Amino acid sequence: MSGRIFDINLDMGEGYGNWRTCDDAAVMPLISTANIACGYHAGDPSIMRTTIELARQSSVSIGAHPGLPDLLGFGRRVIDVTPNDLYAYIVYQVGALQGFMTAAGLSLTHVKPHGAMFYVLRDPVLADAALDAVAAVAPGTSIYLAGPVGRELFATRAMARGIRICPEAYPDLEYTDDGSVIVQRHKKPVEPDLVYARVKEIITKKTLTTRSGKVLPMDVNNVCLHSDGPNVLEVIDAARRAIADCELTLGSIAQH
Repeated sequence: MSGRIFDINLDMGEGYGNWRTCDDAAVMPLISTANIACGYHAGDPSIMRTTIELARQSSVSIGAHPGLPDLLGFGRRVIDVTPNDLYAYIVYQVGALQGFMTAAGLSLTHVKPHGAMFYVLRDPVLADAALDAVAAVAPGTSIYLAGPVGRELFATRAMARGIRICPEAYPDLEYTDDGSVIVQRHKKPVEPDLVYARVKEIITKKTLTTRSGKVLPMDVNNVCLHSDGPNVLEVIDAARRAIADCELTLGSIAQH
């Protein structure tokens, strides 16, 4: 397996004004891909610019992380939206990040829907609106997407348009036995040994075992860890050790 790429992506720039969820400067050198908040669930112009510069310094791949307009709920509350609104939300946010990327002489590699936006994309009409927006404002980019549950419709529609999908797993979150992710409203410390074991299982077996013992299919080469976790540095270290022990190279799949 030596020489193969395995990706660690984190949601970054998730602050607003003086408020921050993560020490982005400490985390950025440890990952391969950053999804930068674009202002609707978190992020503001200064934070977006600063986070892009941190990613540039660490040679980290940069993607846009658009969400529903929900600063108070951190974009995790499902909001009823029209296709026109969703299209506009994505173009507005990705376009804003694109502006900072152009100013920095960098190229956007991917788009990753945040939080509740992913759930509304299970509707075929909204999925098409989102894909229209990505194709219009960020042509040629990939889309990072959670899985396995709920992504099938969106992924099929994206691939039919020639848009590359990069499925990801969440080794620092819990899954139900049907494969749905359990979203924590308030993050708790995660056992690094558990993250290590899960990442190693994903790489070697293409599965993820839930706490109840259910074995889920997880054929991915990309894990998302959560920067707002209280022991995020330990969690990232565990994932990096698992990747190294499996003789893989840490790198962004959006660039390969």
